[in-house]
Amino acid sequence: MLGDFKTLKEFAQAKNISYGFLRNKAKGWTQEKRQLSKTKSQLVVEKTLQKQIEKASDYNTLHVEFWDRLLDLVWQALHDEKTIKTKDGRINIYALEKLALVVERVQKGQRLALGLDEKNSNQPQIEDSIRELIKALHEPDEPSVLN
Repeated sequence: MLGDFKTLKEFAQAKNISYGFLRNKAKGWTQEKRQLSKTKSQLVVEKTLQKQIEKASDYNTLHVEFWDRLLDLVWQALHDEKTIKTKDGRINIYALEKLALVVERVQKGQRLALGLDEKNSNQPQIEDSIRELIKALHEPDEPSVLN
């Protein structure tokens, strides 16, 4: 059932067994093989999707860490007199504006990495494409030949 033989005849020839004898003993083999093939396809899709999810999760975790580190640097800059004040001791508005822009970008980046502000995702399209590909690989050329 799990082998690469597509038909009982193929199997019988490879194992040097009488095809007529095997055909009589293996009633329903074609349907069982077809069902196993469908189950295998579904499991392949699930496993592939799980790997994609894990990979996306790893990337998101890494992105969150990057954004967290950048936010730490902004925090340090805000607490550094040399960064936020001019030489004559006044608040450096230009530096504060730049830091505010960085904070805004960090917030957007963190929210995207955490999935809080998701942009249009291609995930359903990817899942459908994988399913179609696997289905096409397992569909028989002729229904009577698939075993």
